[in-house]
Amino acid sequence: MKWRLHTIFSFLKGFMLNLTYMSELSKWRANAKVTGYNDWYQKDWDYNRREKLYDAVCTQEGLDEGAIDYFEFGVCSGYSFKLWLEKNKNEGSSFYGFDTFEGLPEAYGHYKAGEMNFPIESLNITDKRAKLHKGLFQDTLIPFLESYSSSNRKIIHMDADIFSSTLFVFSQMHRFLNSGDIIMFDEFAVPTHEFMAFDIYTKSFYTQYEVIAAANNYLFLAIKVKK
Repeated sequence: MKWRLHTIFSFLKGFMLNLTYMSELSKWRANAKVTGYNDWYQKDWDYNRREKLYDAVCTQEGLDEGAIDYFEFGVCSGYSFKLWLEKNKNEGSSFYGFDTFEGLPEAYGHYKAGEMNFPIESLNITDKRAKLHKGLFQDTLIPFLESYSSSNRKIIHMDADIFSSTLFVFSQMHRFLNSGDIIMFDEFAVPTHEFMAFDIYTKSFYTQYEVIAAANNYLFLAIKVKK
């Protein structure tokens, strides 16, 4: 365009986008009923509250007993992945971890691309039910899903942090979701990343769900798919 508006207003783009989705997140929280565990409101931020959410969801949904397929997108150091391996000992369960294991593929907040780098060998996961997939989701998930078939209940843990990775996973996993499957988030309350991806996905795919748990002022969230 003659006036090259992008050079004039580009500096406002991030601010306005964040403000827009902060408003959308506020509206969503006001309208979303949480049917299970919810610690709202907390004055202090505590990352350990995610374990309380895991325990609540596990107990409420009986996830420590039956066979499940657990997917984690954004394995990082493997901390939560190992927790779920301990929670569910069913021999019929499978655990799939997806990560670059070379750090973030792009900047996220104050984190630079390449940070949160944990080599796959350092995780020391020996459980035979676990399989780790190294690389960008855009490179590893589609080939995996081409041969994936299972009747197990699915637990999908979204810890990819960034918008692009989260939305890509939703777009690919949608056709495999069934009623009763659980999706958990680790940074849901970040307006222009996990929340924005979730908002676009649910509106675009007409996804119905029930919010079953929330912790740490909705930073950690669990929903149950309804089809």
